[in-house]
Amino acid sequence: MRCDVLREGLVVGLLGAAVLTSGCTTGSTPQLTELKNSGFMSLWNTYADCKSTSDLAQATLDLKQLRTTSQTANEGFILPLPTQFERLVANPTNRVAVDIKAMAAACALHTGELALNQGQTDIARDLLVSVIKLHKEEGSYYVLKAKTLLAKLASGVNVSFNIR
Repeated sequence: MRCDVLREGLVVGLLGAAVLTSGCTTGSTPQLTELKNSGFMSLWNTYADCKSTSDLAQATLDLKQLRTTSQTANEGFILPLPTQFERLVANPTNRVAVDIKAMAAACALHTGELALNQGQTDIARDLLVSVIKLHKEEGSYYVLKAKTLLAKLASGVNVSFNIR
């Protein structure tokens, strides 16, 4: 029985050493790095396009893409390991250089402001309220900016009622 325990320990040790050794010798290939960078640059270009456009339809499409990406970017990393090792390995942290949710919020604010300036008050209100719901922390820049724009929207509605 003691030999079985030693043999199992030896197998586990050798397997662990093999995993560590293969992990140390495999590096990211230039093609993989280019692929990751092109994905990030595409995302960054979408964000930059959203912030610079004055076309409400284009900003809305950019916002949709950013929101979709921000929802899928936080999916966990799964490393295929034998069941014995799974409990010993923690999920790595997400190493995105930017906050995709913040990029989506900034795009939503810009899109809401475009809608407000073009008289699309329902669209503007929906976008601004969505920013508040997604960034519930009261001190958030995005929440404060959305509330400011909503107040501007509300005062515009009051002024139009006073004119009649």
